[in-house]
Amino acid sequence: MNERILELAKQSGLWFVTPREDLIDDFAELIVRECGKYLESEAERLYALSAKESNPNFQSNFEICAEKCYDNIQGLKEHFGVEE
Repeated sequence: MNERILELAKQSGLWFVTPREDLIDDFAELIVRECGKYLESEAERLYALSAKESNPNFQSNFEICAEKCYDNIQGLKEHFGVEE
């Protein structure tokens, strides 16, 4: 189990309800993947805004923000030990 997930399970009281690491891992992975889906949809929205933007500076800013969403997805997965 990822140490951060264990810390959060204990802080939330979940560890005391069910100390089964497999269930806590599954639950944490579902949350991380859901966050990733949200960030992915945000990246798509930003790329769509970039495509509609006529000002190259704003267009570039939208694209940079969209790319950071994808970077954050990877960062979340690495931080919580969720594999592709």
